[in-house]
Amino acid sequence: MQLDMRLVMAFSLVMRSGSLTQAEAISGVSKATLSRQLQVLEEELGVTLFNRRARGMSPTEAARAFHTHCEQILADVSGRLEVAREQLQELGSGIGGELSIKADSEFSTTFAAHVTKLFMARHPNVKLNLDVADYPGCAKAEEIDGYICAELPDIPDLVGKLLGQISCGLYASPAYLKQKGTPVTPMDLTCHDSIVIRSTSGNKDTLMLYSQGGSQPYLPKANVTTNDHWIMKTFCIDGFGIALLPDFFVQPELSQQLLVPVLPEWKPQPRRIYCAYQKQRFAGRKLSDLITLMADCIKDIDTFSGYVGRSSSGSS
Repeated sequence: MQLDMRLVMAFSLVMRSGSLTQAEAISGVSKATLSRQLQVLEEELGVTLFNRRARGMSPTEAARAFHTHCEQILADVSGRLEVAREQLQELGSGIGGELSIKADSEFSTTFAAHVTKLFMARHPNVKLNLDVADYPGCAKAEEIDGYICAELPDIPDLVGKLLGQISCGLYASPAYLKQKGTPVTPMDLTCHDSIVIRSTSGNKDTLMLYSQGGSQPYLPKANVTTNDHWIMKTFCIDGFGIALLPDFFVQPELSQQLLVPVLPEWKPQPRRIYCAYQKQRFAGRKLSDLITLMADCIKDIDTFSGYVGRSSSGSS
C-alpha cells in the first residue's frame, strides 16, 4: 500500500498545530477538508490516530509514533527537493550538467582542447564530452551541443557563430626542400609532391593564392590525400611533400625547425572558424558561455598548440 503524501502532510500539520482550528489558520485548508483527510488516513492505516470528543480531539499513542516517522519522511523529502531545486538552477544557469562538443581535427588538441579546459576550470560541475569529427562537416546537430568547424554543415535550423578567422600557409620539411628544391612561384608547385586535404563540401573551385603581386591558382600535385590535418602534418614532417596548413597548427614544428615556410608571401584568403549549434540549444548558459570564451580566445590561437610532431625517420 502506498500512502498519499497529501494525507501524511495533513496529519503532520494537525499534529504540529495541536488542533484542526489552528491547522486551518496556518494552512488555509478548511477544518472539514483536514478532518476528511485524517479519516481517510486512519482507514488506510487501519488504526485510530485521534480520540474525538465534543471539545476537540487528542492524538493516540499510534498517532505519536506515526508522527515521528512522518516528520523524518517529510524532512527527507524537503531535503531532496532542495537538492533537486539547486541542480535545476545549476542546469538552467549553465554551470552543471553535460556538454557535448565536436571539433574538426585541426582544432581538436589545439583550440578546442585548450578552450574547453579553461571552461571546465570555471565550471567544474560540467561533464564534458569532446570528440573529433570523423571528417569535416560530419557532425550531426541533434547529437551534440556545438561543432567547431571551418565549413558549416548543411543542416536545417543550424546556426553558425563566427568565432574569427585563421590564416594558412605552405610548409615543408627542410629534408624535403633539400632533396627536391624550393619552389619560387606557385606554378612550381605543379612539379612538387604535395599532401592535400580531401574536400567533403563538393566545392570544386580552384583555391587561389594571393600576394602583393597579384594572385595565382593553387595547383598541387597530390601524392598523399587525407581527411585529417594531423596526418597531413605528419607526412609533411616526414618529407613526403608540401602541405597547405593553418599557420597556428604548425607553430610548435616551426619553433623546432621540423617545418619551414614555403612561398611565405603567397597565402590563400583567411578561413573562417565557426561554432555551429542548433538555435534552441543556445538558450542554455553552458553553450553560450563556451562560445563567448571561444570568441575571446581565438585571437591567441597561435599559442595554444603544445604538441610537437616528430619525424619518424629522425631527419629534420
